[in-house]
Amino acid sequence: MKIPSARGFTLVELMVASLVGVIVVGGAVVLMINQQRAFAAGADDRALQEAGRLALEDISNNLRMAGYGIDPAMAFDFGKMDNAPMDRAPGGTLVTITGQSCATPVTCRDSATRPDELVFLARDAFFNHAVAAAPTTTEVKIQGPLNVPLHKGQILQLACYTGTLDWAYVTVDAEVPVKTSTGAISVAVGSHTGTDFPFQNDWLLRPCFQDGAVAALKVDRFRYFVGTYDAAGAVQTWGAAGARPFLMLDQGLVDASGTPILTVAAPDVEDLQVSYLFPAATAPALGSVPAVAGTPLANAAGGIELAPAAGIPSYGTARTDPSRFTNHPANIRGVRVAVVIRSAEKRTTLGSLQDNQLPAAGNRSALTAPETGYRHLLFEATTLTRNLDARTPYIPVLSTAAGTDNLNVGGG
Repeated sequence: MKIPSARGFTLVELMVASLVGVIVVGGAVVLMINQQRAFAAGADDRALQEAGRLALEDISNNLRMAGYGIDPAMAFDFGKMDNAPMDRAPGGTLVTITGQSCATPVTCRDSATRPDELVFLARDAFFNHAVAAAPTTTEVKIQGPLNVPLHKGQILQLACYTGTLDWAYVTVDAEVPVKTSTGAISVAVGSHTGTDFPFQNDWLLRPCFQDGAVAALKVDRFRYFVGTYDAAGAVQTWGAAGARPFLMLDQGLVDASGTPILTVAAPDVEDLQVSYLFPAATAPALGSVPAVAGTPLANAAGGIELAPAAGIPSYGTARTDPSRFTNHPANIRGVRVAVVIRSAEKRTTLGSLQDNQLPAAGNRSALTAPETGYRHLLFEATTLTRNLDARTPYIPVLSTAAGTDNLNVGGG
């Protein structure tokens, strides 16, 4: 019987088989890489969109309240402003408004090459406490209970109800913790000049505050800015390598240990650009300021005008009065906010996800990102400031009975 000879693969067969194997494995690797890129792109998109939504939602929700319950001239903070009208100032006194964290008026809030700041004020509609005794220039006693602490730096609006409604703005000077009792709670108020907003302590000696019913209302400040921090939480300059940017909220408050209270509004916000909408005198359309890319805001008629020749409008100023059509902050009718979100992590191996570019926003032209290797997306929203169009002040509901709801949404 003939025994068959053993047979293997020829060299050609081995080479063909190897080539087929390489092609199959290579295809699988390419497919895996593409899937990895698609997954990374999807994860990046979701993270970027979530951060953008958080940032715009936080700003817009608070911005809708801008100017609620306070004088129009105080609603937006662009630094120190002299000779501002106040609806209930004694004898029509003009007041000086002190700016928050602003060395140079107007220019401190805007940049054509770096992030802007947005600063505005509004009364808290859920805080209304009867004043338990005649206030002094250094102390106000409010009726308990106090369900939220009052931090140093908190602005209070004291409104008296003897005869005509009157009010004065003061600032809390020391931490007041939560109090569950219904007794009187002492609140120390800080002194400045006695007339400047928000340090009108001297006005508390007027008969209206000494002889009649008085309510203590809370005015909140909202200062949004881009803060950059390293992994240890230390402040870094904008664009510093290895640091992470955040949209921060500063309400001008200090805790019991003397530490400023800052809140993270949204992560990975690399830029904030703000534009303001003003009524046009010749048409119903709103004009946007700043209007020219690359040109920062100035304290001038074409920018933010803190001292217009036509005067500053107050609640009772006629709608057709020339002072209603200037670029004074009291005339702001809407705010357009743009935020640029960057990816949380660098994408050094996925080139298609690196754009290294801050897209144009507001009066800032497109520019190279301060730190490369990240992906960026732009988000924008416009919020109308309806409270600044009010013709009369929002008069709070006053109740001297302990345990009431403390709401102050009535009047107007």
